[in-house]
Amino acid sequence: MTVGGIFGLYSKGATSVRCRRHQMDAKLRKTLEDFPKFSVSQLTRVGTDSQGFTRFELNGEFDRLVQPQGQITWFWLLIGDRAAVCAQWKSVGPGNVATVTADEKEMPEIVGKTLYYLSPAWDARHIWMVLDEQWGWKRVLFQAVDAVAEAFEATDISIVDGREVKTWTKLSRADKCKSTKRYAPTLDDTLVSGRPAQLVPGGWDHEHCQLCREHINNGDFGYRDEDDHWLCESCYDKYVKHHDLSFVDDL
Repeated sequence: MTVGGIFGLYSKGATSVRCRRHQMDAKLRKTLEDFPKFSVSQLTRVGTDSQGFTRFELNGEFDRLVQPQGQITWFWLLIGDRAAVCAQWKSVGPGNVATVTADEKEMPEIVGKTLYYLSPAWDARHIWMVLDEQWGWKRVLFQAVDAVAEAFEATDISIVDGREVKTWTKLSRADKCKSTKRYAPTLDDTLVSGRPAQLVPGGWDHEHCQLCREHINNGDFGYRDEDDHWLCESCYDKYVKHHDLSFVDDL
């Protein structure tokens, strides 16, 4: 056999392996079409409150059995184009027929359309940030910044690690970045609400991955969007690169 013939056989074999791998990856990758679907047959306006929110009732049918998760009665219905409504269960009938409600100022035309169910364990934002190619992720180095710590007293007592906690510390970035604030029990119960805020040098020393919640620590690379949401490199490589929604089952 000639060298060209051997190379041809090798190339065909390698291509075959790559094709099989691609097919396997495609089967493993989760898309919106794999989510439970809710077909809307009727939309009714129930009333509007003083803040301008209208209570909508959505009648329709799920394509599979979907039920409330314990005492949690709300969930997401994804519409598409970064749109979603936060829905509440009202009733579930035979044959996966259901009536749900949603309080919205406006509701897009959804009668006759199929919406996608997302568990309340996730935010609709998590779906779009993985699917949208224009989301704007940038790989950056996280560096600690100063933080501002404020002690305050809660109205109710919480149990944390077996002890009663009423005084908390709110931590926020000193540079007033968009990052969310963090709350932790104070180690010193004598701290009371009203004490002057304190500057903590380098106190904002990590971010949380939006998907797996692991720390992205000072000196670590991660991916950040324009609203200062972060993803660790592992989640970015596994989910965003492939527009794979299997994190809703994996994590």
